[in-house]
Amino acid sequence: NTSCPCGTSLIQSRLHILAECPLYEEHRHLLLTTSQDLSPSAILRTHKGLTALAKFIDASNAFGKS
Repeated sequence: NTSCPCGTSLIQSRLHILAECPLYEEHRHLLLTTSQDLSPSAILRTHKGLTALAKFIDASNAFGKS
């Protein structure tokens, strides 16, 4: 099943998790320090972005198996 448990998206994509999913809103501020539009390419192309992504994943358990 590829739908998101939040119920707002039929596909739980990377973009949905990083920028749209309400389940991760609480931790999204960690990514906004790197990219105001939460662009995956901007986040993944810099050391600062990768550090922010690691903190986001750790804090939110995003991309973890439920």
